[in-house]
Amino acid sequence: MTSGISILLVTQEDSTAKTIKSVLDESGQMNLVGVCRDVPELRSRLSSAKVQAVVVDIDPDPPRVLSEVGMILTAHPETYVVVICSSFTKELVLQAMQKGARHFLEKKTMAAELCKELQVLVRGDEEKAAGSGSVVISVFSAGGGCGATTVAVNLASELQLMSPGAILVIDLDSCYGTVSAYLGVKSQYGIADVLARKGLIDKHLIQSSAFNYKEDFHVLASPASVESPKARLLSIQYENLPRALEACRRVYKYTVIDAPRLPEDTAADLANLSDVALVVFQLTVKDVSFARSMVSSLTKSGVARKKLMLVANRVKKRGPLVRLEDSKKAVGLNSCQAIRNDWLKAMKSVNKAQPLAQAAGRSGLRNDYRKLAAKIRAYEINSSGKIRG
Repeated sequence: MTSGISILLVTQEDSTAKTIKSVLDESGQMNLVGVCRDVPELRSRLSSAKVQAVVVDIDPDPPRVLSEVGMILTAHPETYVVVICSSFTKELVLQAMQKGARHFLEKKTMAAELCKELQVLVRGDEEKAAGSGSVVISVFSAGGGCGATTVAVNLASELQLMSPGAILVIDLDSCYGTVSAYLGVKSQYGIADVLARKGLIDKHLIQSSAFNYKEDFHVLASPASVESPKARLLSIQYENLPRALEACRRVYKYTVIDAPRLPEDTAADLANLSDVALVVFQLTVKDVSFARSMVSSLTKSGVARKKLMLVANRVKKRGPLVRLEDSKKAVGLNSCQAIRNDWLKAMKSVNKAQPLAQAAGRSGLRNDYRKLAAKIRAYEINSSGKIRG
């Protein structure tokens, strides 16, 4: 019987198509769902069908076909692509890798090696099923110094206490790396090392790069805060975020991302990859205006409004410049959580390099974060139609 692994083939050779179909049929785990004559036909098939892997014969014109394969990999990064040809040279392999291809087979060994190459898909489906209940939460900042990092760290802490399973905080602040400063983390590796990986980004790479802050609470540090001089020089390669977050889902129940100062397109991509996106702001005219602009930009880029949530931080009991209800109307979102202003408890947490749950466990400020975490968990239920975790 065949599994759910569906594969498309691109070739103009009937003999190659016949060989591959025979190999896949014998495996009992994979199914050849179609043969395309060229990559443009493949692109059309990929847009309308769920396909996990593609086998591409580049023999007709290697430079041209590889260039087209590169566009496929950019548009469908989740698709596993195997390149085949009569003979590979070092130059051809290098050219293929520059286009994003990572898996190569010569036709003379294809019958023996193809199923071994594609077995990673079967294992990947099992891992993905194991991590199907995981949640990715992005925390965006709608104003400098609004406390988004504090929100990210304490939300992660409360979710970890509420739920079984490990939690990961990713610091995408390439300028300051404030997550590490907040928690007193000194790491040799971080998120830039993961995203710079040219090969497979899997759960083992994530786990070996993350700092173990405490049991079931890990941190992928910003390049601005790692101890390794070489790692500090790495830039964050945002194009690899989809693969990295997919790997995170296979390890962690919750992945919380501190994401200030991202380019507009990158912020939209990250929000689309997330299950929940928080927009943190203060009750000032400037922050409310920026929050409205950010929400508008995200929704125009295809981010669903139901996954966006406002977090009004450092809310004072008396005399806020903008009322909470007015800010919700101005931004255009109904979902909003308020976090009170308590400078003394917040500074106690920072000075001890501990989340509020440890530094000021009975404070009203900590209780606000518990309410936010509970709201996130309720949000999961309401948006998915089932209890997740």
